Amino acid sequence: MVPRILVVFAITFMSLVSGALAQDIIPDHRFVYSRDVDFYGADLTPLFDTTQSACTNACSADAACVGFTFNSRSNACFPKSALTQRQPYEGAFSAERVPADPRVLAQQSARVADLQFLDASDLDAARKLAESFAIRFAVNDRTAEQLLDAASKAFGQNNRVTGMRWMGAALALTDRGDLWENWAYHALRLGTSDPSDFRRQSRREALPATINAYLRADGAGAKAAALQGMAEALEALNRGRDMIPALRLAYDIQPRDDIDKDLEDAIRKYGFRVVEHRVDNDAANPRICAEFSEDLAASGVDYEPFVRIAADGVVVQAEDRQLCMDGVEHGARYEVTLRSGLPAASGETLARDVTLNLYVRDRAPLVRFPGRAYVLPRSADAALPIETVNMPQVDLALRRVSDRNLLRAIQESYFGAPMSYYQDRQFADEIAQEVWTGTAEVQNDLNVDTTTRLPLGDALAGQPTGIYVLTASQPDVEDYDTATASQWFVLTDLGLSTWQGVDGLTVATRSLGTAQAQSGVTLTLVSRANVVLGQATSGADGFARFDAGLVRGTGASAPALLVAQIGADDNPEDMAFLPLTDPAFDLSDRGVEGRPPAPPIDTFMATDRGAYRVGDVINVTALTRDGKAEAISGLPLTAILTRPDGVEYSRTLSTDPNAGGHVFNLPLGTDVPRGAWRLDLKSDLDAAPLATQTVLVEDFLPERIDFDLTLPDAPLRLTDTPPMQIDARYLFGAAGANLAIEGDVRLMRRDGLDDWPGYSFGRYDIRFSPRTRYMDAARTDADGRATLPLTLPEADPEGQLLQARVTVRVSEGSGRPVEREITAPIAHQGVMIGINPAFDDVLPEMSQARFDLIATEGSLPVKWTVNRIETRYQWYQMYGNWNWEPTTRRIRVASGSATLGQEPTQVQAATEWGEYELVVESASAPYVASAVNFYAGWYGAGEGADTPDRLDVSLNGESFAVGDTAQLRLVPRYDGTALITVASNRVIERRVIEVTAGENIVPLTVGADWGTGAYVTAAVIRPMDVQAGQNPARALGVAHAAVNPAAKQLAVSVTAPDTVDGQKGRFDATIKVEGIIAGETAFVTLAAVDVGILNLTGHQAPDPSGHYFGQRRLGVEMRDVYGRLIDGMNGALGTVRSGGDAAGQDGLQAPPPTEELMAWFAGPVTVGADGTTTVTIPRPAFNGTIRLMAVAWTPSAVGQAQTEVLARDPVVVTAALPRFLAPGDSSRLLLDVVHADGPGGTVQLALASDGLQLGDAPSAFDLATGATQRITVPLSASETGNYNITVTLTTPAGKELTKTLALGVRVTDPETATTRRFSLGAGEVFTFDDNVLVGLKPGAARATLAAGPLARFDVPGLLTQLDRYPYGCTEQVTSSALPLLYLSDFAPAAGITDLPQRINSAVSRVLARQDSNGAFGLWRAQSGEFWLDVYVTDFLTQARAKGFVVPDLAYDLAIDNLKNRVNYAPDFDEGGEDIAYALLVLARNGAAAMGDLRYYADTKGDDFGTPLATAQLGAALAMYGDQLRADQLFAKASAQMDQSARETTRWRSDFGTPLRDAAAVLKLAALSGSNAIDRSAVATRIGNVNRTLSTQEAAQVLMAAQALGADMANPGLTVDDQPASGPVIETLEAGGAARSIRNVSGAATDVTLTTYGVPVVAPDAGGYGYAIKRDYYTLQGAPVDGPFATGERRVVVLTIQPFEEVGARLIVDDALPAGLEIDNPNLLRAGDIRALDWLKLAETETAQFRAERFVAAVDHRGDAPFQLAYVVRAISPGDYHHPAALVQDMYRPEYRAVTATGRVTVTP
Repeated sequence: MVPRILVVFAITFMSLVSGALAQDIIPDHRFVYSRDVDFYGADLTPLFDTTQSACTNACSADAACVGFTFNSRSNACFPKSALTQRQPYEGAFSAERVPADPRVLAQQSARVADLQFLDASDLDAARKLAESFAIRFAVNDRTAEQLLDAASKAFGQNNRVTGMRWMGAALALTDRGDLWENWAYHALRLGTSDPSDFRRQSRREALPATINAYLRADGAGAKAAALQGMAEALEALNRGRDMIPALRLAYDIQPRDDIDKDLEDAIRKYGFRVVEHRVDNDAANPRICAEFSEDLAASGVDYEPFVRIAADGVVVQAEDRQLCMDGVEHGARYEVTLRSGLPAASGETLARDVTLNLYVRDRAPLVRFPGRAYVLPRSADAALPIETVNMPQVDLALRRVSDRNLLRAIQESYFGAPMSYYQDRQFADEIAQEVWTGTAEVQNDLNVDTTTRLPLGDALAGQPTGIYVLTASQPDVEDYDTATASQWFVLTDLGLSTWQGVDGLTVATRSLGTAQAQSGVTLTLVSRANVVLGQATSGADGFARFDAGLVRGTGASAPALLVAQIGADDNPEDMAFLPLTDPAFDLSDRGVEGRPPAPPIDTFMATDRGAYRVGDVINVTALTRDGKAEAISGLPLTAILTRPDGVEYSRTLSTDPNAGGHVFNLPLGTDVPRGAWRLDLKSDLDAAPLATQTVLVEDFLPERIDFDLTLPDAPLRLTDTPPMQIDARYLFGAAGANLAIEGDVRLMRRDGLDDWPGYSFGRYDIRFSPRTRYMDAARTDADGRATLPLTLPEADPEGQLLQARVTVRVSEGSGRPVEREITAPIAHQGVMIGINPAFDDVLPEMSQARFDLIATEGSLPVKWTVNRIETRYQWYQMYGNWNWEPTTRRIRVASGSATLGQEPTQVQAATEWGEYELVVESASAPYVASAVNFYAGWYGAGEGADTPDRLDVSLNGESFAVGDTAQLRLVPRYDGTALITVASNRVIERRVIEVTAGENIVPLTVGADWGTGAYVTAAVIRPMDVQAGQNPARALGVAHAAVNPAAKQLAVSVTAPDTVDGQKGRFDATIKVEGIIAGETAFVTLAAVDVGILNLTGHQAPDPSGHYFGQRRLGVEMRDVYGRLIDGMNGALGTVRSGGDAAGQDGLQAPPPTEELMAWFAGPVTVGADGTTTVTIPRPAFNGTIRLMAVAWTPSAVGQAQTEVLARDPVVVTAALPRFLAPGDSSRLLLDVVHADGPGGTVQLALASDGLQLGDAPSAFDLATGATQRITVPLSASETGNYNITVTLTTPAGKELTKTLALGVRVTDPETATTRRFSLGAGEVFTFDDNVLVGLKPGAARATLAAGPLARFDVPGLLTQLDRYPYGCTEQVTSSALPLLYLSDFAPAAGITDLPQRINSAVSRVLARQDSNGAFGLWRAQSGEFWLDVYVTDFLTQARAKGFVVPDLAYDLAIDNLKNRVNYAPDFDEGGEDIAYALLVLARNGAAAMGDLRYYADTKGDDFGTPLATAQLGAALAMYGDQLRADQLFAKASAQMDQSARETTRWRSDFGTPLRDAAAVLKLAALSGSNAIDRSAVATRIGNVNRTLSTQEAAQVLMAAQALGADMANPGLTVDDQPASGPVIETLEAGGAARSIRNVSGAATDVTLTTYGVPVVAPDAGGYGYAIKRDYYTLQGAPVDGPFATGERRVVVLTIQPFEEVGARLIVDDALPAGLEIDNPNLLRAGDIRALDWLKLAETETAQFRAERFVAAVDHRGDAPFQLAYVVRAISPGDYHHPAALVQDMYRPEYRAVTATGRVTVTP
């Protein structure tokens, strides 16, 4: 008997063990179907133009639904509240909803947990199979006995297919587990005589059928039988491995001999076994590896006892699926036995011994040149080092590359890189000339890497100076798959160094042999296009310079190569080159840090704050200076403000700066979107911004408290509980006593160590999942302090570096939190191994991978291994789909040992193409390891930036004044020549001196040209010493010298009162500016802002001095050839023999702020001649800290200052209110009264409101010195409006203090619109008064009325609908504005009195969403929806024709976009909606070609997908005079309209519906004068629609009404007994004046009445086409319900269930109850739901977190449910109206759903 091992699986969220997902496998109900049967009566909300699947979804989403009938002939769905009558009806498909067996539901979680060896897709397939059986097999009133009897008879007649169908019907009726198992049994036994399609389908469905059997099985025998069937089904699907746990489980449930036998057979065939073996013989240290069918244990298992090998010193290591034996030797044979019982990670074991007989071959011959060096110092016996393995001789070929081909070779990646056989052939044929061939004898020790020096005397004899490539290959082998070893070299004595900055390119030429200056060297600068940019000649000092203009080119004009030569061009004595496309030196490890180098226009930008509300003004101070911090005058500057969706919002030009200072005041509208806005400053609009800053626009409240958060100043340990200190205070100065504290600590992986930049630590292949621990609630003491023990989450670092991010929130009395965070490193235990790759990104194929290794402390012996990682893919078929599973193996390519310390040790390995890893492990206990992975391939980026050898360099101070002498200290390790350079963004000074090993002191005079700081660099060059065997070398050091700005720095001070009272008033601030040079004028800006606003974003006071005078990064790029020197003295000397010669608005308004913000700005203000200016600062009633921030500047200097003013009353009243209320809400006004100054005693209190109901409050109370009194006042609201609460407090000293609080009362429920049409008979009167608003909540109700000819189109109602539409994508903005171009007479009826402004605003908004190619995005500037492009361009065309300004450039871009899209539009057999519309708009602009119009009419006239597209092409032809073709197309459009009216709804990229198409066709036919359609009939069809219209539909119906020219004459009506002189259009708001409409025409007339508002009786939860559900969860994902506690946070999860697969553009709108607020993730990390890994959320097109609601737009396809989520916090105790959440299809508005409306209670 096979031993059984319990297999332990990790239970995760994705394993579907959680109750929520398990419930999805067996739903709580199912449907039993009957065909051609109608369940008559008891209808719920019907759905039309729908599908059977949508009907099922609709019934499932409604708890009241007990069944449904779907009429397949009319595509109508009728959900039922009861099943009373069953009637025959052909085409009807009815279903009865049957609850699931409670027993099955109760046991399914445990059953699912048993099946963890299956995939989630298997469980999903089981669920889908059960659902499909119900539909595939109708029952039609048959009993289970009848169905099973029929199945038995069919099986008895050997008719397995028919029997399975009868059994399927029995399953649909009963859902019995034993029937599922029997169905699977027969499915696996279908024969070749059975239908092949049915056989294949049944074979796929057998596994999910057995899963259903197991989930429903009752009793041990049934469960075992289901599992046996499951194993058989798995084997049929080629998943034999999964049979084993299924059969083990079956045996554990019911031990039986037959199951045991099946299990033994499965293990033999599919169990844990050896699947491959290999010998890694090409590594210097070979190894033997066996690969298994599944992963081995990563730790905790010693595998050596399971391996028997007759050899000493063999080490066994497990890696993924392979077991490798190190310590074997080349040329030896081994017998390896892998013993039975060897365990896998899963617990499976090897069933029997496996013996392998293996021979370790010698290493394959190998030849390569080390590194990418190419400069070979000239000497008498110059030689090239070559590395070989098992090769006594190599074939050589020498090729010469002309200097004209050099750049091409570099650009085409030949230079310095190995070449494949084919690359080598191409290189030899097209770029290089072969000049010599021969052979070389090399050192050869068997299986050992050897280095040999190849002398070049014979090969170069008679050859001119130049650039050569020596290739080496194995003799007598032509391997097309092996790369050629190639060594580029130039034999030269020229050492080149360059410094490239804004002043140009400086070049130093020195001898490699002597390090002395080389004069007379001709230097040629070559561009990327291989064009000579210029030439220069080195002087006696060895230096030359190219002007800045030559090196500023971009693209093909950028400098790419520097060529140096001595002598004539055709036969130079010496030459060298330096690629300028290689990365410059990386000096980040030598103190080169700070802001970027100063650009030509150095721009400082500061906003007055970082957070703004809608309607605020963003105030910007900008200074433009040159590299010396002197003002650039007369430079125009443009401020471009961009919305969060990438749409440009405003563009403001400043043309008259004051001494280079620009001030912008950028207003925000009241309807702008919230989020992160970007502000760019540009001088050249086509260039990159000069400065960029991000600001937040949010519905924020300023912070009222602040606190310091500190931890011990030392790395934390996981086992410690370090004390965390919190010190809280009110911003008006009082201690933050008794404040609630909450927070969390998140443990995360840390990238590196600060002391070792560029190094990574730990293994890349060990993933550390962040862990979060929530802190226990606490409160501050009377002094505002708290000391809390910080307990870290439990975690095993597994050798990784970790850090703890501690986030703490302290809440004021209202419950609103202030958040701060601190990040602390976790101390690593013991020594760590650091790895720093010496290359960037991907290596070129066949190149050397180099790494620097260090140990963080002490000395650490290690072994390192480079493995090539091969991933194979095992393919298998599941449920008709092919899937794959990756398997990985590691092949050793290089290994070695080293002793690491704090100085880097370099290791390297040759690579081919593919993925690799470097693993470095300690050679002894304790075990430490680090690993990195990397890639090599043809797309490699090459080696990274060169990091020169370090030279110890320092200065005798950190800061100097102009004229000081700075002492430069150099400590080289060898004698040499020092090239000393002073540089910033240009070379300031250079000097050459001779130095000796040890300390050298060089005095440098600090000059004015050092600016505000400079770097002193020193490169010490050691000449070549052939006798000593030393190559030339250089070491580089850098030191930064800050220079006192002196006269460039203004001394600025701001004098203001230390303290002012908290009442509304003003105070003066005097700004004094010292250091103004005579003849110059100073200017200042001053911002006075509440620190509570600044703290929201951590906004710092402007610091232009830090910008201009702080340390910057070095702006000079340094390169040289010394890092590319070939060490020609390395290796034994070989013998070379010659072989012969060879020649890239919506309408939702937030509630008003509770209190006015303290935020004020002034400037630019001119400073007086005495250096001072005084400004008066207004302030609202405000208690807190005001930070005054001044920026000052003159033409030659800058400065800044800040001070703080404490605004505080003797007794401070801090009020806490909800952000808004709804009618009927009850809440509280919380007053925290704090004694701040003056005597204690009795305080008088009075409260009043102009519309809110206030409860009792004490009229007086005692307040001791320094004490706090908290007063709670009941508060309620009854009517909508904006109201004030006045708090009047008289201090013990008799001073009266007043605070005014604003509170809006809003109805935030989803609005409904109801349209009623009726006939007003002759002589009848209709009174238009408040009675029409009955049933709607007052305060938000409105009605429109149209009587007469316009009534059927409801013109005022549709204009009102468009005007009130709360969202604002590009289509909606366009649709709202387009009708206004033609219906201006009716706009006032919709409350639109600013029509020109509306249209201009719409033009601006859509143009802000125009992409660079002229296209328009739906929510932001982007390209994609061609029809939308055309629609917006059509609007712009018509707006332009009506005299509105549309900028020429934007308009031309839009028209060009249409032309271009039409030109490359693909052909179509059905569709073309965008093409037809584009041709119409182009025709309207005279830009269409008649030939194109006729082509599409004649060849594609029957192919257009919508009647509108056909009519649009017809209208274009009519516009060009071809009325015949136009009428033909309108006739086709008419026929299409009849057909489309009968179609079901579908996703349309043109935002359309049949109604929209009909209205637009009607409009086009009227404008084109075509009688090919029955306009009256179409108008009647449109007028009969009685539902809410989409924005597209509303706009086109309005346009149709205008085009038809409805009779505007006297309609025969009177209004208030006065004859109407035109159309009767009236509007009414609650409480408005009544109107009496009388029909005096003698004939009946139409009246259309539309009401808008929120019903008094909220509708029940439900919807048409969708269902939406709102649930609350804890932050850990546990469902929660019931009242909120003040300060409690919950996650709101909105689940949207579409009924149809068609998909839609959806708006999800969830209005908040007033006592809750959203934790805005833009302001609080606590609101970031991305940290909640239990959520799986849909992608949104846009999402906003507002004071009163959450709004998101989602493009969703299919009928799968999706979720959105956000975090709310309970703020104010009370009882609140909870509006319904809404989901609505923006273009099929009748498709909408709401949750239930309710109430929410927040407890204190």
